[in-house]
Amino acid sequence: MVTTLFAVLFLAPVFGFLINGLNFRRSNALLAGALGTGAVMISFVCGVLLFQEMMGTIPRSLNPNFFTWLEVGSFKANAAFLMDPISGIMTLIITGVGSLIHLFSIGYMSHDERPFKYFAYLNLFIFNMLLLVLGDNLLITFVGWEGVGLCSYLLIGFWFSDEKKAAAGMKAFITNRIGDAGLLIGIFILFTQLGTVNYQELTSYASALAVENTWFSPITLAMIFLFIGVCGKSAQIPLYVWLPDAMAGPTPVSALIHAATMVTAGVYLLIRMSHVLILAPNAMMIIAIVGAATALLGAIIGITQWDIKKILAYSTVSQLGYMILGVGVGAFVPAFFHLMTHAFFKALMFLGSGSVIHSMHEEQDIRKMGGLARLMPITHLTFFIGWLAIIGLPPFSGFFSKDEILFYAFVSQQSSILLWLVGVIGAGCTAFYMTRLMCFTFWGESRVASDIHPHESPFSMTIPLVILALLAAFAGLLGIPHIVSEVIPGHPPNILEDLLGPLVAKVKKGHPSAALEWGLIFVSVLVAASMALFSYFAYIRRSIDINKLTLTMKPVYNLSLNKFYVDEFYFTKIINPIIAGSKILWLHIDVMFIDKITYYVSDVIIKGGAYNKKAQNGNFQNYIFFMSIGLAAFLVMIFAFS
Repeated sequence: MVTTLFAVLFLAPVFGFLINGLNFRRSNALLAGALGTGAVMISFVCGVLLFQEMMGTIPRSLNPNFFTWLEVGSFKANAAFLMDPISGIMTLIITGVGSLIHLFSIGYMSHDERPFKYFAYLNLFIFNMLLLVLGDNLLITFVGWEGVGLCSYLLIGFWFSDEKKAAAGMKAFITNRIGDAGLLIGIFILFTQLGTVNYQELTSYASALAVENTWFSPITLAMIFLFIGVCGKSAQIPLYVWLPDAMAGPTPVSALIHAATMVTAGVYLLIRMSHVLILAPNAMMIIAIVGAATALLGAIIGITQWDIKKILAYSTVSQLGYMILGVGVGAFVPAFFHLMTHAFFKALMFLGSGSVIHSMHEEQDIRKMGGLARLMPITHLTFFIGWLAIIGLPPFSGFFSKDEILFYAFVSQQSSILLWLVGVIGAGCTAFYMTRLMCFTFWGESRVASDIHPHESPFSMTIPLVILALLAAFAGLLGIPHIVSEVIPGHPPNILEDLLGPLVAKVKKGHPSAALEWGLIFVSVLVAASMALFSYFAYIRRSIDINKLTLTMKPVYNLSLNKFYVDEFYFTKIINPIIAGSKILWLHIDVMFIDKITYYVSDVIIKGGAYNKKAQNGNFQNYIFFMSIGLAAFLVMIFAFS
């Protein structure tokens, strides 16, 4: 039964991909969407049944082995899968949120010329994402890892006739390949040290190893290289630059790949490897610093953007930074908690932006919107709930998950007050620019062009928004901190802690008083609420002169507006020199050396053949002459060496 469910879980999106892919020239969006959505819904049902089955086992784990995939000497890798609470929840997120995004896409892509190709790519992505999270070893994870990278390239550049969109897809592909090289090196080092790539065996072997306190110890190096791969997939400094440009793809793609699933793959991998990771505190320190810096950088850049999807993209970069910060300070369960809540509220906000863009005839500049709350009440209400969740106001989901990460950043053995402070500043920036987005898009006076008539989206697009809004509002109840649950009648348990706690490594943290913990909660909520109100009074009430403030902080504003010139730096200092160097190598090595040698050898062979051709002229007397010379030479050699 379990094996059959696993097979259907994987094969449903594969069949959806094949059926839609074979009909790629057709343009019936409703049929394509029904096939694609139905395939993922079947996987979701299988995921629910498998999750229920897994929860009834002791230990909570399903580990079917289909066949031996690779066997070289003593090394053996099976086509086996692992569903435990970590991968089980990921499976439900991938297939559940994925089903809603597929459903939303039916309306969003209704006028596209190639809906079958679009839904085929989405189904292929779901299959590869399931491989990534359910593989019981790093090799299967790597196959899924590469598969989602390919699908990301195909979907970002889906409208490839537009050069900018095609370039964005290529940028994502190349940037991820850089990270993937690091991931492979990390896997190789782990295998040479521990002799396995199986997750359960890695966890078991790690328990017998000592903590490494030097920078060049093997496990430390392995985790640093693994983190390079994570930086690519989960958009961390310095490899985050592909994600904002990835907004060139259809908006549902942004919701699925760049909010709910693919970009969280790196966070999932680090949590899955937590027992090995804690052996390398230096690597954890790097992870925490990079995560905090990414959270702050993404938030600062998001403040000055005007494209609705770019704002959400930099918000995603920032939120991923919080998850990585959580991993770096040992807050593995809170990091996973934020991964889950972020999947709900950010998918909601991306789909909400898609509803707005669809209604605005593809307009994405928030300066050309305004007053849409009256015309799009369902989209506004659901987006409003997502806004409350992402800025971290209680009792919405983002408050619980982000606050837990900030708490660990303050009290964990791996933490520092500076990391906590950076996290709090980033949270304040998030509240500011997300409120700014609400003000320009939904509130205030309308700035919509007279030839555009915004209207509410069809039910196929609003139903997913409503479901995701409910999840964004109430998912935080799965991880209520103990200090909060103590003041709630009935003391509701921290369900996620109970489920995931036994599966992740434990990192020592201090014993803060209840007053300190409540004080940290108060500070984070106060900062978020204050910055949200500041933004509201600046852009709606106009009681704060934001233009004057912008002039006062013009150098910082220009840095944010120009995204800190990171892309320009990469092109000037890295990409263009590599291109120039490649041209020099091509000219002097390929053309002047290799080609010339090739031409010389070929000329020698051609001329030699032309000369020898004279001996093959059909004249029997010449043949007898050459045979006589050869026979004479042969006899001379025999007598000379006898």
